[in-house]
Amino acid sequence: MGAIVVVDAVHAAPHLSIQRNEVGADIILCSAYKFFGPHVGIAVIRSDIFENIKPYKLKPAPSYIPDKLETGTQNHEGIAGIKPAVDFIAGLGQGATRAEQLISGFSKMEEYENRLAEKIRTALGTMPKIKLYQAKTSVKKTPTIAFEVEGITPAEVCRSMAEDYGIFVADGDFYATTLAKLTGVSSRGGWVRVGLAPYNSDEEVDRFLEALKELTASK
Repeated sequence: MGAIVVVDAVHAAPHLSIQRNEVGADIILCSAYKFFGPHVGIAVIRSDIFENIKPYKLKPAPSYIPDKLETGTQNHEGIAGIKPAVDFIAGLGQGATRAEQLISGFSKMEEYENRLAEKIRTALGTMPKIKLYQAKTSVKKTPTIAFEVEGITPAEVCRSMAEDYGIFVADGDFYATTLAKLTGVSSRGGWVRVGLAPYNSDEEVDRFLEALKELTASK
């Protein structure tokens, strides 16, 4: 149909290897802050499309790629911080080329994070007063888990986790406002969200689950 396919990959970028051509995207957007880097936006654009895009810009700004997207002095210190973040992921993997190392690194991260996430999902599924929000088992997931606790608002859960157990989890709709409205959770303060990264451990997962058991039992 001649449409341009733009993918918001900001949540997927830190958890799995994304190959633009394989997913059939023309443009992929993400931010380095999601994969341990600075808050710098990233746009991966097919060159033929990029050449013809006419973004809003200041009149004296350049018209050539990739600078045509910039409106002034770039965030040079932020851009410099992207490479070490990418190096960290590549350093987790193996291979003769940087691409192979990155793909391997992501594979190891994904395997590790998913094991921890499945441990949490399985435990939450057996706890009374917990309502878990997730796609069916056959759907591939990132290690981010959303749930509600019966009789306790998400904000109260997060406050107790932080103050009583030293555990940080978040509450809200996380920009999924339409989904929150359709599921009815927006009127109850959204979800509690638990996210995992390569630096999380089994010990931290166990501590979180034990804290949640104590919290729900006390209400």
